[in-house]
Parts: sequence; structure tokens; C-alpha cells
Amino acid sequence: MTCKFNFRGVSLKNKTYSDLEELSTKLEPGEKLSQAKTVEKLVAYFKSIITSKEINYGQSNKEPYQDKK
Repeated sequence: MTCKFNFRGVSLKNKTYSDLEELSTKLEPGEKLSQAKTVEKLVAYFKSIITSKEINYGQSNKEPYQDKK
């Protein structure tokens, strides 16, 4: 049984889930990642981008992420 304090779930739109499935085969060439591992890698990647922008430009110039609908 998994520890309820280490994991959480998210709900995704069907299109987003399909995109996640596609990305799971492209992030690691020759390997298909699980959806959870794909999300982990994407979050780590974007967090590193945001962190480097904060360091380079200062926190006052942050642009918030806006979802295009």
C-alpha cells in the first residue's frame, strides 16, 4: 500500500492526457515513460527554466504562466 502522504492525483482533460501520452514516448528516446514520470520530468524542466529566469532577470520581472484557452 502506498503512503498517502507521498502521492497525490490530478485530473486532466482528455486532450491533455493524450498530449501527455505522446510526450511520454519523446522525452527519453527509445523508452516510454509512465505518465507520472513524464509529469515529474516536465515539472523539473520548467522549474529549472523559471528558476534561471529569476536569477538572470530578478524576481520583479517574472511573467506569470497563462494558459491559452
